[in-house]
Amino acid sequence: MITYNRIPICEIVQQLREESLKEWQTQWDRTTKAITTKEFFPNVKDRLKTKITITPHFTAFVTSHGKTKSYLHRFKIIESPDCPCGGGSQTIDHLTYDCSILQDKRDRLIGQISRHDNWPINKDCWETNT
Repeated sequence: MITYNRIPICEIVQQLREESLKEWQTQWDRTTKAITTKEFFPNVKDRLKTKITITPHFTAFVTSHGKTKSYLHRFKIIESPDCPCGGGSQTIDHLTYDCSILQDKRDRLIGQISRHDNWPINKDCWETNT
């Protein structure tokens, strides 16, 4: 009878990948930076399984580093963070969920999302739709 006591390379690679992901997740959980991005992508493994086209606009959105009035006000580039709609500070969340100026676009987005999911959509929607 032949017995094999060697571990296949693919098994070693898989174990190393899992350990690396665990370490990455631990570091991601511990960091005090990237708070907005962590709201969208709390789980590293789930994010890696999701195909996303990364564009400058997408990156600005999920990092809250876009040209919102709130962001520009933070760096004293403009005087007020208030949205022109009068509904509060112009943040990513405000633009996504509340801004009356964007209501028509939001309605279309809700219509598209409603075919596959519920509104209001969670920021971690990419993890739940994989």
